[in-house]
This record gives sequence, structure tokens and C-alpha cells, in this order.
Amino acid sequence: MSKRVIFDFDISFTNGGGIQGQEFRLDIGGESISDKELADYIVWDMRLLMVGKVKIINKRYIVEEHKRSPISLAQGEELIDLSHTVFDGLVTYKGLPAPVICDYLSREQSKEIYEKGVTVQIGRIDMVANTGTYIDCPFHFFEEGTDLSEVPLNAFTGLNGITIEAKGVTEIGIDFFKNKEIRNKAVLVHSGWATNWNTEAYFTDHPYVTKEAAEYLRECDVKLVGIDSHNIDDTRGKARPVHSTLLGADILIVEHMCNLDMLPAAGYTFHAVPPKVKGMGTFPVRAYAKL
Repeated sequence: MSKRVIFDFDISFTNGGGIQGQEFRLDIGGESISDKELADYIVWDMRLLMVGKVKIINKRYIVEEHKRSPISLAQGEELIDLSHTVFDGLVTYKGLPAPVICDYLSREQSKEIYEKGVTVQIGRIDMVANTGTYIDCPFHFFEEGTDLSEVPLNAFTGLNGITIEAKGVTEIGIDFFKNKEIRNKAVLVHSGWATNWNTEAYFTDHPYVTKEAAEYLRECDVKLVGIDSHNIDDTRGKARPVHSTLLGADILIVEHMCNLDMLPAAGYTFHAVPPKVKGMGTFPVRAYAKL
């Protein structure tokens, strides 16, 4: 059924003054909307600046035919999370230790430090850099290559993305990238292998990009290559030609991605920012796409 929200509002500005409204009605797409979401939408829709406190008052819902398309809380943007969750005991790569996640200071212990009613938790994690969804920069393979602290921030964020569909294919060759607008793009390879995440099947016979395809990507000056598989290289041997080719050309790599099936072919930006750590070439990221 069509739901509408009716409400009053009181908005104050940080430079003085304010505005009020009574009995406003807005179409909504679901059954309800929070005060915070409603306040954010009003500020955006009215193009208000220097807004301070926003109070939503007398909010209620009615069933009534919509007068326009339901409001978009994302205001024209949608974020797609492309990262796996890192948890205690997660095995990302066989042979490497799983992360140990625990309390450094527990809430119970904090009761002895802070005033009554105040508790805090300080967490501790012990892990190798190749855990979860992570990004590789040149230092991972090359001693003189740039490490996480030296790669410029704009190499990690705001990259125009393109999705390469390669589901059901083990050897992802050069033909998957030809006749595509890939120059200066973040090229994300959707193999569909993420459905095997955290199972034994994830580690063997996984999809990978070929050496020839990596050389083609390098020639096309792509910015970054990501894949939702166990490794961008074929791990049955000791060679890692794709890592060597791409990282040797300062092209970043993101592995162990997920939700690539939720991306369009193009028309989005890709973001995967690691901490600024000196002397490391790999680290987990919260990778996401902004549609």
C-alpha cells in the first residue's frame, strides 16, 4: 500500500534563525522512516545550508495514494559493500594464520577505571596483512616499490569502475577485456567465486586472470584490477605473473571481493582505502562502489 508520513519540523541554523513547518506530507517507499532519515531528506530537498538542530515533531503515517515517486534517502547515490567480514578464526589463504580478535580491555574490566555507568571496550586484533578483502600495492612484490604510506590517496578512491563478467570461467583471458572502455578505470572481474567464501571449495580450482590479460591491462593503463576470487593469479604453480605485471606498473590489486553481481557494467566509482602504514604492501580494506 502507499504510505505517506505527516509531520511538523523545526530547523535552527548555526548562523542564527530558523524555519518551521506544520502538517508536511511526504511519500515514502516503505512502512516507516526514522526522524534522522527524514531530517536529512528535508535538509537535502530544500537545499538548506548551515543547518544546526532539526526536530521532527508529531510524526504519523497514513495510507494515501502517492503524489510523486517515493523519496530516495540515498539522494541519488547507492553504496554497494564489496568486502567480506573479517572475524576471529577466518581463513583467507591456506597456510597463513587466521586473525585472533579479542578484548584488550573488556567492558567488565573498564568498570574499575571509569565512573559508574560508563563502560568501554578496546579491541585487539592479531592478523597477517592478507586477511579478508585486501589491497596489494607495489611493495608487496617489489622491495623498491611504493608501500601503503606512499601510494597517493587518489589511487585508492573515486576511481571510475567497469565490471567484467567472467562467471563460470576459470581462465580469464585477454578477450574478456578487449572492446571495453578500461583505460584509467578500476577493472573489477566478476567470477562468481565469492559464493564459495569460507568453504573448502574456495581454495582450489579458483578463477584467475592470465599473464597475457595482465599485460593487456597494463598496456591499457588501467588504474586498479579487482577480483572476487581466491587469487588473481593461478596458484597451482609458484609463478605469480599477474601480480608481477600489474604491481610492477603501479597498478593496484584487490582480491577476495564480493557482491560484484550487484554492480552495473559501468557508471559507478570504486573506493578501497587502507590505513597509511609504512613498510607494508598489503592490508584489508572496506571496498565499496558508489552508484
